[in-house]
Amino acid sequence: MNNTFSFNRFGRLLAMDGRKYFRNFGITLAILCGLNIVLWILSVVFGFTMPTLARYLVIWLSAFLGMIMVPAKAFGDINLPCEGVRYAMLPASTLEKYFSYILFCLMTPFIIFLGSWGIDSLLTLLPIGGFVHYIRHFVFSDIMQDFFREIAEMSGVDATSEEIFDHEVYNVFASKHFTYSKIMGIILNLGIFMFGNLLFNTHKTGKTLVLMIGVSYVVSTLMQMVLIAKGGSFMMNTDMSNYTSLGKFITSIFSVTNVINTLITVGVYVGIFFKLKTQKY
Repeated sequence: MNNTFSFNRFGRLLAMDGRKYFRNFGITLAILCGLNIVLWILSVVFGFTMPTLARYLVIWLSAFLGMIMVPAKAFGDINLPCEGVRYAMLPASTLEKYFSYILFCLMTPFIIFLGSWGIDSLLTLLPIGGFVHYIRHFVFSDIMQDFFREIAEMSGVDATSEEIFDHEVYNVFASKHFTYSKIMGIILNLGIFMFGNLLFNTHKTGKTLVLMIGVSYVVSTLMQMVLIAKGGSFMMNTDMSNYTSLGKFITSIFSVTNVINTLITVGVYVGIFFKLKTQKY
């Protein structure tokens, strides 16, 4: 089968992979979507209001766990000697298998995020428990505003002042650079685990974690080189106590990081395609 693309063939492949996805990963998916129930039970048992930030972080933790688990649990057999041969013999091109593989893996953290938020919202409607407010925001800066206001309310402090949220440094975390960095981080990390699933035959997730640590080390080393070359002179010649200057400096770091992560992400996803294409059994 060559690298052509047929929508009919691709549709049949999606249906087959979808059944395998929910058969192998469905229970895990449901558990991850419901992790905030643990926080709700704790708030009921101990009688306190659960901060929105804690609920938000557990949702992200659920999405991260799903991201690292889904390639091996849902598609862990595609490079194994027996099962992999059957996968290779499917009437679908490498391009179709590639798109199906990345589609189901990439949609997982977003399904978990939406599912977790939906369950969290339902728990907020219950007359008991410490889920007082909906998670209204998903931008980091906005969720931090909600968190500070909740702490102020619990402490009996006036929470009407907006001065802390006007600083340039704080607004960096509401910028497009930070949003792009989060999205690209999800795509990159998923790509690493998808590639590791094809690269390793056993202990796929653990070995890929080691691989990811290695990639992170390379990225951090590159960032250190950039900061030494660019950031050093910037900090020496700039008043870093000035919020506007510090905000611009942080933004420049995000910009450089985004470029590096984008290049690595493209390389990883190209590697996934060629690993699928040249897989030996």
